[in-house]
Amino acid sequence: MNWKLFWYGCSWFAIAQSITWFTSNMQILYPWLKTPKGIGLMVIASMPATVFYVIGTRDLYEATSALWSVRLLGFSMGVLTFTVWTYFILKEGITMKTAISLLLSVAIVLIQVFWKTK
Repeated sequence: MNWKLFWYGCSWFAIAQSITWFTSNMQILYPWLKTPKGIGLMVIASMPATVFYVIGTRDLYEATSALWSVRLLGFSMGVLTFTVWTYFILKEGITMKTAISLLLSVAIVLIQVFWKTK
């Protein structure tokens, strides 16, 4: 595995997932973002996320040679970034159910990284 590309890919996904979190959830803190103008602003602000998803997919696929690995790593990065932003920005605590789900996300990453199939 190309570790440099792996970490780059995970970083691009984390950035993209963070943009996605903010453009989807800031309407909770700022109700004016629910207006047509606010939605338009969030659509424009979310466009860079697509670029980061594309670059992250490229790097992770080159690192792992499996699109399933890319998908599962992207899912796990999404869960982890969602947890961080929701905890720190919205002040939502982590329940036992959420903690177990987070552990499963980490397990998915570890399986994709260390379980060799070829």
